Amino acid sequence: MSKTTDLIFNEEIINERLRVYKPNNSLHIDSFADDVKTGLTSQNKFLLPKYFYDEKGSEYFERICETEEYYPTRTEISILKNLSDTISERNPGTNLIIELGSGSSFKTNYLLRSFLKSRRSLTYVPIDVSNILIESSRILTENYSGLSVKGVISFYEDGMDFIVSKDKATKLVLFLGSSIGNFSEEERIEFMKMLKKYMNNSDRLLIGFDLIKSKKILEDAYNDRKGFTAKFNLNIIQRINNELDGKFDLTKFRHSSVFNEEKNRIEMYLTAIEKMDVEIKGIGTSISFDKGEKIHTENSYKFNYKIINKLAEDSGMEFSDYYTDENEYFSICAFKLKAGE
Repeated sequence: MSKTTDLIFNEEIINERLRVYKPNNSLHIDSFADDVKTGLTSQNKFLLPKYFYDEKGSEYFERICETEEYYPTRTEISILKNLSDTISERNPGTNLIIELGSGSSFKTNYLLRSFLKSRRSLTYVPIDVSNILIESSRILTENYSGLSVKGVISFYEDGMDFIVSKDKATKLVLFLGSSIGNFSEEERIEFMKMLKKYMNNSDRLLIGFDLIKSKKILEDAYNDRKGFTAKFNLNIIQRINNELDGKFDLTKFRHSSVFNEEKNRIEMYLTAIEKMDVEIKGIGTSISFDKGEKIHTENSYKFNYKIINKLAEDSGMEFSDYYTDENEYFSICAFKLKAGE
């Protein structure tokens, strides 16, 4: 997590109901080259999953979401379609919705529509490091006449610090898409503690959790028959070739995803099918691989309500409610401050 700083945000007025805020200094995002060198020179090789999402990787992920096996995205969308009115009814005093890692805000549409049924006006604050939020926010203001959008292009904590200092309204904070599953246990607790600092007793936090289910369903979701997950995974080393002048031969690596039942997580790997050396000019070194050696590219933790309750307790919050599908494959869980805090 980034630490809160006294950043100055510059305001850009896009239209009468859309303002975008950017910090006056450029965001310092970790260097791709540095992270690749650290990961591939470690004893147990790894690459960070945040680097999956270049243009091609994002295209592959969209295709993954359309596969029969990959249930999380369509299941979360179904929950929001069916239960957004209920979420709105249970948060009657809320006129401010903040979303962390908003991306295109596609799924958030369902919530915004429901909240605006019973409110004359609503403020939506997407917080993301990507400029993608500008165009998606423009579309939202065109679609909803009662909606004002304040887009914040920053890291989560800096964005929360900025917006909460300006707007004291009762708020609903969103972290959708099961992104919480990419955090380790310690990172999840620290993330929740950070958000807790910015919440009042009437505020709620909604987080999407992919639930533990059969090993076959989980592994099939990350090993689809059409091979889009494999292409998505392999694309991370193609990106090294493209951006760091790497010499990876993608045909010499195999994709695999396995469910680690002890740790309740999907682990995704690229495995070398033969011994080789791979030159990467952009990091000034060659990487040696033994036959069968793996690059760990992602963890995706899965949850049950016992684990979610413990996360709430460990972060000093309360698990207050949940919204799920009929199969209980996925859950959007609500958290609040502990009584008396």
